[in-house]
Amino acid sequence: MSRSTQARRWRRPGIVVPALAVLTVVACTSSDTSSPTTTSTPATSAPSQVPTAIFVNGNVVTMNPQAPSAQAVAVANGTITAVGTNEQIQSLAPPGLTPTDMNGATVLPGFIDPHSHMSAYAFYNDPDNWIDVSAINDYFRPPPGDPRCAAPDNPQECFIPVTNQDDVVARIAKRVADVKTANPAQPAPVLAYNYDPSRLGRSSNCPLPDGVAFQCPNFENGRALEQLDAIANDVPIYVTAQSGHISYVNTPGLNLLNICGTTGQNPDQAANPCYEPNINPVQEKALANLGQLDEDASLYATGVFQTMVFAMPQNKGKGATLLSQAAAIYAQHGYTLVQEGMADIDTMKLYNEVQTGPQSTFPVSAAMLAYDATSGDFAQTLSQATQGQSLFGNNPLLTVAAAKSFADGSPQGYTAYLNEPYKQWFSPFDNAAVFPQPYRGLPDAGQAKLAERLVETHKAGFPLVIHQIGDAASTDAVNALEATKDTPPPAGKNDVVLHVPMISPEQLERVAALKTAVVSTMPGNVYFFNLPECQQVIGRERIVNNYPSREAIDKTGRVTLHSDTPVTPPDPLFSIWAAVTRSVQQPAWYPNRDPSACPPVSVSDEGAGDQRITIAEAIKGYTVDAAHQYGMTQRGSIEVGKYADMVMLSADPLSEETVKNPDNLKTIQVLGTVRYGTSFPNPNAGQPVIWPG
Repeated sequence: MSRSTQARRWRRPGIVVPALAVLTVVACTSSDTSSPTTTSTPATSAPSQVPTAIFVNGNVVTMNPQAPSAQAVAVANGTITAVGTNEQIQSLAPPGLTPTDMNGATVLPGFIDPHSHMSAYAFYNDPDNWIDVSAINDYFRPPPGDPRCAAPDNPQECFIPVTNQDDVVARIAKRVADVKTANPAQPAPVLAYNYDPSRLGRSSNCPLPDGVAFQCPNFENGRALEQLDAIANDVPIYVTAQSGHISYVNTPGLNLLNICGTTGQNPDQAANPCYEPNINPVQEKALANLGQLDEDASLYATGVFQTMVFAMPQNKGKGATLLSQAAAIYAQHGYTLVQEGMADIDTMKLYNEVQTGPQSTFPVSAAMLAYDATSGDFAQTLSQATQGQSLFGNNPLLTVAAAKSFADGSPQGYTAYLNEPYKQWFSPFDNAAVFPQPYRGLPDAGQAKLAERLVETHKAGFPLVIHQIGDAASTDAVNALEATKDTPPPAGKNDVVLHVPMISPEQLERVAALKTAVVSTMPGNVYFFNLPECQQVIGRERIVNNYPSREAIDKTGRVTLHSDTPVTPPDPLFSIWAAVTRSVQQPAWYPNRDPSACPPVSVSDEGAGDQRITIAEAIKGYTVDAAHQYGMTQRGSIEVGKYADMVMLSADPLSEETVKNPDNLKTIQVLGTVRYGTSFPNPNAGQPVIWPG
């Protein structure tokens, strides 16, 4: 695509280039992009590198406090070589180089993804093999009534949320009929993604007249096997939860999984060894016999069924295609670096196949969190990390950023580990023969194991990202970080305390004292899940000021924001809006029984108080602070020596008007991105924004 075409795509009517301070051109004096400098000292001589691309006529918000604004940027070989006025930068253009006209677009450093699972997002976006049973518009599908919705009764093409269990069962039953018709002799497994009973309204067979969610029949009531067998007992059915920590299966599906100690175990162990759950195995095996798979059993099962999909002859090469499609969606929402939040070596090989280097058409860089979901031996996770590091070599667009460990699971799935019992809990978690009562969840890894993994990971040359949801899990994680402070992560790298909805101010102070750990919160969960968690699962006291972004900044100096996609949509502007407003979705199908107890804006003076942050702080959470999380000094701001990663927006999110009214963020379009100097215009620019909330 020519640069003139790019300029036309980024042109938005009515945008006026704001008055900018005249900045001095800053020169890059080295062509070594492996160790970029970040100096902002003005230079009077011309840059030593001849630009390969020049971007002009922008409202450039550099996120560099020494030179916060500019009009134009020069790039050579993927690296920023000059930042300044239009006149200054255009004077650097060699003969024949046509500048890219940004036409007044606001330019920010490319958004950096602090945590998500892009391959899972990619593989679910496969209507031939996975059906959507979600109530959240993860894939930015147009709703019925939108001209872009060509099939208003098809939830695979348009966003039609499931509103109750009846909707879910109907979609699964339809796919069962379809696969039986397509191949009566050997129908394909029926796979469904992003089911979440906590967000469902009243179903037709609910025993309570005003019951919702777990008060009504659902797959997480200890009867998943029975309910899914009633839909079909001759076709494997597998349903993943929105959180990714739980899934549900019928009898043929359980038989395929061959989990040790279950009715689905293959008796011929010599020829077909069974899978041994490694997190709370007693409970996981008991649940599996009911058709419910928790934690590592769920991750293992998803891998098994996805492997089956890719093994089908018609799906040869589909993994790379789906990953590229997912990368395009991420880029169209402003990301230039994404995260693969649980990467084994096979996943890393897939990224290595599609992201071949700076000249590739894959629009994002990617950072891996190494994790082996099939082994209880953490050495296997670290082996994946070192193998991946060797595989990527000197590719500047792929890296193994860290290893990962789970301290617990999911709050809406009742696998978060709490200090005090859940507000309410239901079957199967009320079974005293399997779960300690009163029920407060179970740890995936306690303090001692987390400490051991921290030491091992640091010695292997990586930081550790610790998933923690419940307050008991955060206690274990912070204690483990303190206990291992004498064996810190590699210099310049940071461990990450991830999610932390219930972390306390005192624990944040202890994290700050370490100086080697970063806090990352998940504002999208406030929007999508605070109502059901407040009303039914955890209760007001532990919900109203959860995901404490304000407190994290005040105590540690920074916070990063993440989506945990496919749990919430991969849209930084949405996450920024959610962090700034702390709005809580009020679904029409899920009534809020008492808005005074579970407020539509999740703010109160209780505990640590109001957790809203500013738009400027939230943008830092996706740029400079996200770069700090990774220890990536070459990213996060628009400065000489940094990688040329940028996002072009149709309006300035830091304008006075938007700061006063954050809802304006809903109308800002991503016009395109620049990844390591290569431009990727957004083909959807000019169409109305599909806001995921």
